[in-house]
Amino acid sequence: MATSENVGTAATSSASGLGKVGPAALKWFKESRGLSPATLAQLDVASGTAFFPDADRKLPAVSFSYAEGWKARSFPDKHFVSGGGFKRSFWNLERVLRRAPPKEGDGDIDVVYIVEGELDACALVEAGIPVSRVLAAHGAKDKPTEGDPRELAGYAYVEEALKAGLSKVQKIIWCGDADGAGRILRDDMVILFGAARFYFIEWPEGVKDANDMLLSDGAEALGELVRYGSLPWPVTGIYRLSELPEPAPMTIWHPGFPEWEGKVLLAPRTLSVVTGHPGHGKTALWNQIWFNVIKRYDLAFCGASFETRPKPHVRRRLRTLISGQLERDMTDDERVRADAWINERYFFLEHHENRPTLEWFLDKAEVAVIRHGAKIVQADPWNRFEASRSSGERDDEHVLRCLRTLYQFATDLNCHVQIVAHPAKMDGGRRGLPPALEDIAGAKHWDNIVDQGFTVHRPKMYEKGAIQTEAQFYHRKARFDELGYACKLSLDYKIKEGKYVSVDYDV
Repeated sequence: MATSENVGTAATSSASGLGKVGPAALKWFKESRGLSPATLAQLDVASGTAFFPDADRKLPAVSFSYAEGWKARSFPDKHFVSGGGFKRSFWNLERVLRRAPPKEGDGDIDVVYIVEGELDACALVEAGIPVSRVLAAHGAKDKPTEGDPRELAGYAYVEEALKAGLSKVQKIIWCGDADGAGRILRDDMVILFGAARFYFIEWPEGVKDANDMLLSDGAEALGELVRYGSLPWPVTGIYRLSELPEPAPMTIWHPGFPEWEGKVLLAPRTLSVVTGHPGHGKTALWNQIWFNVIKRYDLAFCGASFETRPKPHVRRRLRTLISGQLERDMTDDERVRADAWINERYFFLEHHENRPTLEWFLDKAEVAVIRHGAKIVQADPWNRFEASRSSGERDDEHVLRCLRTLYQFATDLNCHVQIVAHPAKMDGGRRGLPPALEDIAGAKHWDNIVDQGFTVHRPKMYEKGAIQTEAQFYHRKARFDELGYACKLSLDYKIKEGKYVSVDYDV
């Protein structure tokens, strides 16, 4: 088309009438933009004159034809106008939607390059990128200020293109501007296209966009960069094996029963749950296990004992474990020394209104962990916490949320968190049997979420009027191999010694 022709008329003509660019425009394209006639001939580019409202006069212009309407830019001065029923869309979209698939067996994938503006799209074609693989997006500064609410965001045309077939592209390489507005646009495009297939170009220092690099470095360098220098959009949470740091070895605590070697082990940064019928000895056994761990590894303990008073009950058990004899047989000096040892290593949580919530418990436990170095945090039992369900939250959803919070606390603060929880009522043929983790009132999440699960069970409480002291200890679950494996262990409570001892067991 000659430069004397009107841009609006030319740009809304048939595609065959858009190949000609007048001599003045060709000279400007070559000298100012580094674009050859061969490149322009492949794209919907024309030239002529147009009226530019911001300049209040007609000016020489180059135009870019869209599926609906046209856009024009004056030259050498820089003014813009659109017309012919212009509707925002990707420039060159029709060719991209008709693109041929990658050749089978050549290792290529279906890739499309997206720039910010028509002249940058021309620059990529000049650099050897196939014309059917190049799109020009509208810049962030071109977002409309009125109209359809979706158009106010400026991206309805992207959604339309995705529905029209652009969603089938395997790889998007973003070659947008390096300025602040361009980076905002890039971040929005990541959301629209999805990070999985989104790649981007980082321009060399001092280069703003594709046309800028064409002028400064040449077509070959531009083509090399966009073809082989794209970077995958960073996604947190997915890594190659070589990208993952080696984890620190798990700190292992032995529970104090030599016969359990390799079968039951404990560790910080984990969450465990203990269940068992009321009166079956789960609190007493875990008092002993944690005492063994604390003594061997010189640790500190923080616990909320809602059904067993620290004084006198917990103190009595600990005095016995420390001295190796029942509290009643200890001398005053032995009690003083035992209490001093307890005082250094045990911290007890008590709510002033006896209405503790999980949030209160974790708030106080955090103080014990950070200020006093507690490595073991225990709540006994779970059902004494005040319910704190959100509006409309089911029991199982509440339990799941709480367990996730407890697990995060354990990992963040490098401590072991343990919850002692009663099972729900077990009727029918299961009545009297040792409860499983999923029998705990509230949800199966007691089995799913925790790292370890334990059951303490006494098969018989009494026989012919005599107390039966045999107990079964079930290691129900160990998420990590370092913590042992599921097994059943047998114990006997020695009343005169005030402690459990291991006896023959079945694996």
